[in-house]
Amino acid sequence: MYQRKSDVQDVFLMFIDLICVTAGLAIANYIRHGNVFSLPYRELRFAYLWGMCEGVILLMNLMFRLNRDFYIRGLFREFLVVFGNNLAILTGVTFILYFLKLSESSSRLMLLLFVGVDTVLMLLVHQIIKLFLPRIYSRFLDRTRILLVADQVYANSVLTDIKISSDFSEELIGIVVPDRPDLTEYQGISVVSDMKHLAEYCKNGSLDEIIIAIDEHNRERAGQIRHIMEDLAQMGLVIHYRIDLPDLNGTRHKILLKKGRMYTVTYASQITSMGQVVLKRLMDILGGLVGCVFAIILFMVLGPIIKLQSPGPIIFKQKRVGRNGRVFNMYKFRSMYVDAEERKKDLMMQNEMNGLMFKMVNDPRITPIGRFMRRTSLDEFPQFYNILCGEMSLVGTRPPTLDEFNKYNYSHKKRLSFRPGLTGLWQVSGRNEITDFDEIVRLDVEYIDNWTILLDIKILFKTIGVAFTGR
Repeated sequence: MYQRKSDVQDVFLMFIDLICVTAGLAIANYIRHGNVFSLPYRELRFAYLWGMCEGVILLMNLMFRLNRDFYIRGLFREFLVVFGNNLAILTGVTFILYFLKLSESSSRLMLLLFVGVDTVLMLLVHQIIKLFLPRIYSRFLDRTRILLVADQVYANSVLTDIKISSDFSEELIGIVVPDRPDLTEYQGISVVSDMKHLAEYCKNGSLDEIIIAIDEHNRERAGQIRHIMEDLAQMGLVIHYRIDLPDLNGTRHKILLKKGRMYTVTYASQITSMGQVVLKRLMDILGGLVGCVFAIILFMVLGPIIKLQSPGPIIFKQKRVGRNGRVFNMYKFRSMYVDAEERKKDLMMQNEMNGLMFKMVNDPRITPIGRFMRRTSLDEFPQFYNILCGEMSLVGTRPPTLDEFNKYNYSHKKRLSFRPGLTGLWQVSGRNEITDFDEIVRLDVEYIDNWTILLDIKILFKTIGVAFTGR
């Protein structure tokens, strides 16, 4: 899934600027006239002057996207932009006052004070946002991990473009230089693979997006990279391709983007806005908080029973593979005896699932209270902690174990291109009746390709129904 972030960020910053203009105008008015929201002029009210200032800055933002490069601007450039914006507000308001024949009813000194006060205020607020937003982002959202594949002729310019266009939300984890397989490092960046093993590295590695910039005049390499891109597309990874527009099977979306001076064609299973991603995360935080409260109550009720029926920990912790290969600890109320993993090897011949997952209806490893918890899905409640931490989502695809993940082929990994969920499409489509792993993959991919917030809400309501009916 590829998420577009700029639109929501621009709206957020525009809203902050509107607040700064209001505060700056009020402070300047207080310094000049001793009042916050009133003017000593009968013909001109504060609300009219405020509306003019807000209208000018709003129009400028809509027309010129004043904050499109906000996160990569240095302090001096930020000052120039902020000061220029306030001068533009002064110019626009002066023109409007003159046109309305109200220029004699306004205080020139107050307007000049406004430019100075609002410049300082807006610059300060912008720097505070730049200071704290990366920390907030890293706490609630994952940084985008990027791999660069570039011939030496393009590598320098592409790296420069990445440096001048990337913000705190992106991380370059490595580089592959196809025409220099002997390199282990390039401009201080680790060379993590060669072309022969690139697809395998991406399958086993933890990355989200790949930038590809190769010399297409080399037909052999162009054909090789095309084959590798097909494998990457099956994995659900986002691909930024530098020049051509080849069609790739397994991708539903292509968009043109610009990174610095470099234009790319981006292939992704799903294109979504940052607004939808933020809304989904807010739903997860709210659901995670409520779920954790219930999990604590269930811990006090079920904990003693779990202990009495089977000595061992109440909470079961297991390594799972999350979005695009991220490994995390998933938590559940323990529903099996403590030696369940060792006994699993002896039960593999009785596996009722066709594929890479293990499923057995009358599993002898499950405790009596465990059967009740599994039938009612109460064992899943500790995962609300994973949701609150951002490792999982309320709705998504179920995270595989490390053993299952190591057996995945390229198309299987596509189900990991989305944050894993407590529930999902295949869980509400009759999970007890589905015995084919490929069918689970198909339903997961269908969910990823057609994801919307409304689909998540629909699945959540269906989950409540199937949980209460024990299906």
